[in-house]
Amino acid sequence: MKIAIASGKGGTGKTTLALAIAIALSSKKSVTLLDCDVEEPNCKLFLKMDFQKIENVEVNIPYINEPKCIACGTCAQFCRFNAIASLGSKILIFEELCHSCGGCARVCPTQAISEKKKKIGQFHQEVREILILLWAQ
Repeated sequence: MKIAIASGKGGTGKTTLALAIAIALSSKKSVTLLDCDVEEPNCKLFLKMDFQKIENVEVNIPYINEPKCIACGTCAQFCRFNAIASLGSKILIFEELCHSCGGCARVCPTQAISEKKKKIGQFHQEVREILILLWAQ
């Protein structure tokens, strides 16, 4: 069974209701509670958990190997998000605009583009007996 508590004005009790249901159900069987509040995932504040696992969430970002780059602009032409700009003999990458599709590296005729990891957040998993809490930060 899946139960979702969504939407509503702040302060209406969504977190309280979700916690109450999760705790009640976890007395009989294993329950996973996903705290998907984008602004402030705070279910963790109300539960005493025994174990915590944290994983980094990463995306691939293009990196230019300048000695290999011939500044042909093929990568910039390919990028639909304007994350790469070709300025004469220089290629600029705007990491904030990149959607991590990897296409620029595939179309580069000299293989001058590789990818590096960029951390964009963390994924948390906390466990108490048979109640699992998952949330992102």
